[in-house]
Amino acid sequence: MLIPWRDRIATLLVATATLIYLLWVMGPLEGLTASSIAVLVLALGVIASASAVVPGFAALLSGSRPYLALASLGGLVALACGITTVLQATESTLAVLVIATVGLWVAATVRHTVVHRTTVATVR
Repeated sequence: MLIPWRDRIATLLVATATLIYLLWVMGPLEGLTASSIAVLVLALGVIASASAVVPGFAALLSGSRPYLALASLGGLVALACGITTVLQATESTLAVLVIATVGLWVAATVRHTVVHRTTVATVR
């Protein structure tokens, strides 16, 4: 399975965000607050989205409506949980932020990989 290069960048960013969260949960980063971890996860998630989704935004808007709706809902959940965590430092909303971020990455990467594979097969 060939993953487009933009999705490889997003994979690295989301993996970094997830690792930071896991290190915080397990203890090595316990000196940081949930709010500071949320800022890091949000920043890495936005950069991942900018690298993998924004370049193909026009295709996204003209593509699958159900995918667009689910991705938009996932993004809203991540943003709301991120803002809530920054303001209230709650661990549960931080966990949902990380789960939503990983879910968005999985959905986008699978979609881009399938679209990329279909495009490559059509060109051949």
